[in-house]
Amino acid sequence: MERPSRRGIAALACVSSILVACAGDGDESAPLPTEAAAVPAPDAGDLFTESGSEESAAVTGQDAAPVVESIPPVPETGVPGIASADAFCRAWSQYAGSVQALSLAWAVQPAAAAATLEVAASDAVTGAVVAMAAELPADIESNRDALTVDVPGPFLLRAERARQALADAGATDVDIDLLGDAWIEAIAAAGLDAEDVTVVVADDVQQKLSTAAGTFLDDTPSILEDPTLDTTEFDITPSLDYIFESCPDRGTLAGNDVVESGS
Repeated sequence: MERPSRRGIAALACVSSILVACAGDGDESAPLPTEAAAVPAPDAGDLFTESGSEESAAVTGQDAAPVVESIPPVPETGVPGIASADAFCRAWSQYAGSVQALSLAWAVQPAAAAATLEVAASDAVTGAVVAMAAELPADIESNRDALTVDVPGPFLLRAERARQALADAGATDVDIDLLGDAWIEAIAAAGLDAEDVTVVVADDVQQKLSTAAGTFLDDTPSILEDPTLDTTEFDITPSLDYIFESCPDRGTLAGNDVVESGS
């Protein structure tokens, strides 16, 4: 079930406040009539009927319809938001989508294949976090460090190690950029649930990638076994709330749709 947006909740709160204020208006010191018959019954149509105003829902007894903004559904294929026109949302999807796809690769693919994908993705992951920081909305500026430094930090260290392995294997900056682009294209086409994602590049770049992946695998644990990736101490709730309201993935790339076993 979709949750109402904060704007809708705020609108309902304002309506409630107005009704309470109206109920509390008036001179409390004025004497009350001793007989109800002495007070002429007001015509319901005369209450709150200034020119151009609507009849009060409290008088008519009708329930006021809540104001809830419609949010487009999350796409079921591909990586939601990875091609978004919103620069922040696009960068978020590239980063969070990469983390999710690589985590799945380490879970279901041979270690050498998973390491190859992570090395290929290194430039894309780093670039996505840089773009998130550059395009961070003012609404979540106070959450900047947690979202763009603290939480992605350990993953960026792995990406830096992967990039160094590529350089040591003879890959140029152009080669590394091409690998990052190929990674984004691969997950956008295959989707996050694909268990056989592959990166397609020219043979000479592929050879450098294979060499770098071997080095990376020797020096780096699986994503699933790397203790440095536990960043639960950092609170990015404000950012996830903004993403839910404003980005195509609505926070699903952060695992908001995952139900842990036994819960």
